[in-house]
Amino acid sequence: MSDAEDHETPVQVEFDISEGRTVLTLAGQRNAAVVVRSESGERIYLPPEEDGGGQQNTYRPTGDAESPYDGLRGEDTPYGSARQQDASLGMTPMADGFRVVHDEPVTDVRVLR
Repeated sequence: MSDAEDHETPVQVEFDISEGRTVLTLAGQRNAAVVVRSESGERIYLPPEEDGGGQQNTYRPTGDAESPYDGLRGEDTPYGSARQQDASLGMTPMADGFRVVHDEPVTDVRVLR
């Protein structure tokens, strides 16, 4: 899809602020970034990465590790948090867009495509 076609595609954005968090759903476009501002500052959620047609990415681990900074299971690491983060936080790809769950109520939302 060319850049011109990409910008002509209608995009639907819905968000819900409740229970101390924000859920933003974007449909009609997967190649967009979301910038949110909340009490703790600004956070940028980048678009989901494309699959790449099944090609193995040499820069990503193929095992079950979430991140190379996770360390060994059961071992405390300076890169990990002492408290477990909610697994639903962050960006989740969907069929025709994505969902962002931010852990605070947002005061400003920007969609960049």
